Amino acid sequence: MSTPQEEFQRFLAEQRVEYQRSLPGKIAEIRALWLVVNADADAPKPMKDLERMAHTLAGTAGTLGYREIGTAAKALELLVEHAVVAGPDLTLTQRSEIAQAIDTLQGALPAG
Repeated sequence: MSTPQEEFQRFLAEQRVEYQRSLPGKIAEIRALWLVVNADADAPKPMKDLERMAHTLAGTAGTLGYREIGTAAKALELLVEHAVVAGPDLTLTQRSEIAQAIDTLQGALPAG
């Protein structure tokens, strides 16, 4: 018979495995949304959605122990947040930094 602590640890391990399986899809969604934003940077909703997705990924990844992904997602969130505050037109520098942050996020995916 297992203890409540052991059951919780088993549950947490299962959640981590499931979350790891979902990460490529989550990052693909971020990349797809970036393509929409990049095509029409004047559309505020996709930028807000991109910021929210990065924020959610940063928090959940960090909580479940994926620190590198959490850090990369937080960096992306801050870049997008700054771009939203700066105004509707993304500069070439902002576009480049956001694209690079998404590439960094992709590169932080665990192998396997």
